[in-house]
Amino acid sequence: MEASAQTPYLRLLAAGSNARGQLANGSDDDSHTFKECRFINCIEGILPPNTLGISQLVTGANHTLALLEFDDGRRELWGCGDGRKGQLGPEYMEQLTEFTPISMPLYKYYASQGYTCCLIAAAWETSYLVLKLPSRPDVVISMGSNDFGALGVGTKQATATPAVVSFDHLTVEGRSINPSELIFESIVAGPRHVALHVRAVLNNEHMLIGWGLARHGQLGDTKIVNYDRPHIISLDISPDPVQTCSLGLQHTVVCYQSGRTTAFGSNKKGQLHKMDSWGRVRQVGCTWNGTYLLRDDNENTLLSTGSNAHGQLGRESQVEENEVTVGPVEFTLSHDGKLPSLRSFACGSEHKFGGGGWNEHGNLGLDHTDDVSKPIKIWPAEGHALDGIITRVWAGNGTSWILLQT
Repeated sequence: MEASAQTPYLRLLAAGSNARGQLANGSDDDSHTFKECRFINCIEGILPPNTLGISQLVTGANHTLALLEFDDGRRELWGCGDGRKGQLGPEYMEQLTEFTPISMPLYKYYASQGYTCCLIAAAWETSYLVLKLPSRPDVVISMGSNDFGALGVGTKQATATPAVVSFDHLTVEGRSINPSELIFESIVAGPRHVALHVRAVLNNEHMLIGWGLARHGQLGDTKIVNYDRPHIISLDISPDPVQTCSLGLQHTVVCYQSGRTTAFGSNKKGQLHKMDSWGRVRQVGCTWNGTYLLRDDNENTLLSTGSNAHGQLGRESQVEENEVTVGPVEFTLSHDGKLPSLRSFACGSEHKFGGGGWNEHGNLGLDHTDDVSKPIKIWPAEGHALDGIITRVWAGNGTSWILLQT
């Protein structure tokens, strides 16, 4: 394969936990520095030829999915890591230490009709694909573990067989919903629950639908231990549709187009603290037990609340251990004495990309495993030969990811 087949080059780097090969660097050893990911049958360190970018990268406990975009408009699903529960599909039931194209009979059936995988998400050991085809109903496929009803297929037993999630049982104020009229705008998964932003075609009605673990109220209702089929979360979001949402271990945070936010679920660690007083917000993120909001102000202030057990709130001024506070993440001044301009951020299990927090697996790529209590520069890394423009970043369960254009 000629190296000139792709210009400019895209390189994906990863650091952190790698027990089942989820970093795709060819091994299953943790990586304390950022190493290049491998794509099967491709030049080492470089994405497949004619790749324009990675539209989404999501991580479970020990598996990773990446949705690649190509210059001819194609999208392909690639995966690596742990496949023992079927989270990588029935063809890969062990582990993959390189990114490999993911396919299965159910996916091939829809692809043969013209469907494309447009959205992906990953829970602890479960994966989700949203397939789309103009003029045809959107389709959600789930595969992997069914712990806490994570598959959303209404069965209590575990199954590794990919299945189509059904929505034909849902009603709004006693009125049945026609699943063929639903457009799935986004899907997000935490370790144990899922949220799907849905729009009805005919009346432009917006809904938030979820399933999985529910007993902490993370799906809007504390009376149910878990929902093993899709459930409409009781939020009136049609006048002010969802812009983005993020899920922690036991809580859910929603950001609307107006910039307001709503949060529900566990507040044991203060992760829902004073959520109605954060002002206009443009991005939200959750660690397992924390919440981060990027305010839509002149300073692009990043606020944090919740657990600070590993310094992940990003401020040394955190008060007593059990006292909950909301405050800005304390970024280090640049050489000209100014705060850096924050474009976006990414949250992992107990760390954020920026970087700070939990670092037990070297997931901050700093060549050590000490936790970091304030954001520090993690890229360009000292002594790393690779140079290039950062185009995207992601954070997972003890992992961090950088997409470089070189």
